[in-house]
Amino acid sequence: MKKLSTVLFFVTFLAVNSGYSGIKFGEADINRNDEILFTVRQNLPGSVSYRSLFYTAVKNGEAAVSPEILTCYPEHLELLLGDRVLQIRNRYGTAWYDSSEKKFRWKQTEKTIPLNSMRLAPRSVSADGKWSCYIEKTNYASGTLVLESTQTGKKIILDSNASFSYKSVPVKWLSDSSAVVYSKNKNIYFCSPDAMLRGIEVGEEYRKIGPGTINSVTWAGGKYLIYIDGDLIYRINAKELYTIGLYSGIIGKGTAIGRLPGQFIPEKDSFSMNDDLSSMVLVQSGNIFNYYKIRAGGCDYIDVLYSRPYIDRTAALLDVEIMWPGNAAPVIWLRRLPYSGGKIVSSVYKITEKFSQVLDITDSGKPYLSPDGRKCAFYSGSTAYIYDAVAWKRLAELSGENISSMVWTGSSEIYVGGDKTIRKWNTLTGDCETVMLSSAVNGYWNGIENGIMADAGNGKIYLYDKNSRRWTECGTSVKHTNVVQNGSYRIFCSTTPNSRYENALYVRTLAGKAVTKPVYPESVAKTPTAAQASLVFDAYDNADGLAQILYEMSLYNVSGTFFLNGEFIRRYPSETKQISVSGNEYASMFFTTADLTTKDFIVDEDFIRRGLARNEDEFYRCTGRELSLLWHAPYYRVSDSMIQAGANAGYSYIDAMQKHSDTVTLEQSVIDNEKYCPPAQLIDEYMVSLKEKGGGIIPISVGVSRGSRESYVYDSLDLLISAILDEGFDIVPVRVLLN
Repeated sequence: MKKLSTVLFFVTFLAVNSGYSGIKFGEADINRNDEILFTVRQNLPGSVSYRSLFYTAVKNGEAAVSPEILTCYPEHLELLLGDRVLQIRNRYGTAWYDSSEKKFRWKQTEKTIPLNSMRLAPRSVSADGKWSCYIEKTNYASGTLVLESTQTGKKIILDSNASFSYKSVPVKWLSDSSAVVYSKNKNIYFCSPDAMLRGIEVGEEYRKIGPGTINSVTWAGGKYLIYIDGDLIYRINAKELYTIGLYSGIIGKGTAIGRLPGQFIPEKDSFSMNDDLSSMVLVQSGNIFNYYKIRAGGCDYIDVLYSRPYIDRTAALLDVEIMWPGNAAPVIWLRRLPYSGGKIVSSVYKITEKFSQVLDITDSGKPYLSPDGRKCAFYSGSTAYIYDAVAWKRLAELSGENISSMVWTGSSEIYVGGDKTIRKWNTLTGDCETVMLSSAVNGYWNGIENGIMADAGNGKIYLYDKNSRRWTECGTSVKHTNVVQNGSYRIFCSTTPNSRYENALYVRTLAGKAVTKPVYPESVAKTPTAAQASLVFDAYDNADGLAQILYEMSLYNVSGTFFLNGEFIRRYPSETKQISVSGNEYASMFFTTADLTTKDFIVDEDFIRRGLARNEDEFYRCTGRELSLLWHAPYYRVSDSMIQAGANAGYSYIDAMQKHSDTVTLEQSVIDNEKYCPPAQLIDEYMVSLKEKGGGIIPISVGVSRGSRESYVYDSLDLLISAILDEGFDIVPVRVLLN
């Protein structure tokens, strides 16, 4: 009786103290051999939610072995070893599917259910699949740039202090994989991956191309490295790389083939060139498109065929990709965030002497150009499309499930990673082969043969092959009642004091001493209430970072607070409306960007009241909505009398956790001796303060129109959000934090 009371108290305690989390156990199924199948659903911020199927065996009332994952969701797909191996990466680890042996195996898996919110880091794989580069994150916004052999797993560090990014790796591969260029400390270097990993490469000082970032270079024509330094365009034959590295001080940086009309800014600009080196596209500051013709020889100014900023009255430009399909004119792939809210829209434009739209797609992923450059694949919702990349006519489509990743294997076959299965699709014949099960809504035992079955949620049932570790379709879904009890054990899901879990999976011993134990002991460990942090986005007089901010906030499903200045509202009415419908909180930053603490103003209570009222009225006229009664002065420069005046007008004043921010420009740092901090340093400082104070308000500018910066915190907002969540903080609007 005493034991029963203890169990009842335990269950009651769990029910009272349970909190919401992203991890939830689904129905489980037990067989006569005390083996269990169960599903786990994870909903991590910044990544897709899915259910994975696990297997474990029970002995002495608890899991005898670490649960083994049987499905593999394709968060990232890469081709290795000459297209023979499909690499599948997700939060649980890295797996390989060998297309020649038709076998699947995990190369590396997590020992337990991962709790952190970090998205997977991207990888840059060589064309032959023998090498890859990636950044191992060692700090909030930095890590080590690693070169790795796919076959042996041997690694070497190219840069011990590389800027981390969830979008790309700062390397570019030669098409025959014999060389790779990388950026380090604002310089461009090259190396032979084979020589580097064998330890016979020459010193890095002899492999330097010149100053710049990875945006300063591109490969073209299969053998040329194109490098821009200032306004000069250089061509370097891959065979001459070592000569350039050794003697660049004497012979220069290659052959000059043209001069740009203006300076190339590697932190903000990007470019691409066609294979015969006759044309190039340069994108300045992410939205000014330039199409140039390059004359043969010499370094005269190149001919301008098209040069104009991209303007769209309905949406903000989010990102850009340049493609050269075959020998045709360049194609620009744009992703746009509508001012009215709603899903991202992708568009395809041909650029010649004009910018001509050829395709518009709602809610599309990125484009995937085939190896021969003649086909373009992309997905939108539950359909994958193949288009002729020159004529932009639809060639094929594949539907059936939501798609999250794709990778070409040859010029006619493509792996399509969906939320139910990973399929190999022949785009010419239409044949489709299931390679692996991505997720499962339920798993259960075949009662006759004790085989493992799974319902993928697509109306089909799949059978697991223990030898190849693959799944094969074996019929349509039927209603199934899971077995939760055999002669020895009963399995069930119940509540937990761990706030990271929605529930826990338990095993109850029926024979002998009655005992109840969780399959994952850590799933019932009590966790403290999460501290809170607020992201404050200060919209002064520039909207350059707004689209990226709204995109990242939506991706991570978190809300922030925008403080809008009167200058911003007057200059950017469409962007102001976009903020008002974004689901974020919005408040006042007065009607002017001026420093109110200078002697230029006579700041009394009437001045503060009228300034706040004017901002309210301008926001209402623009959006039809009211600002919340929160405010802060421009640049957080304020006096006690201003705060009191605002309070008398009904406003609550908020202050930032610390005054260092990305509003300080390079010019200010020199003239006024103000501290200039790059985003990585600011993120580190913010996180130190956040942990010391147990929460706080972090200021982030939407952009400033005066002066210049190499980059802003909004460029690395995903890293900041990820860091905050990984440290166990909840991200909430300022109003929630104050309450």
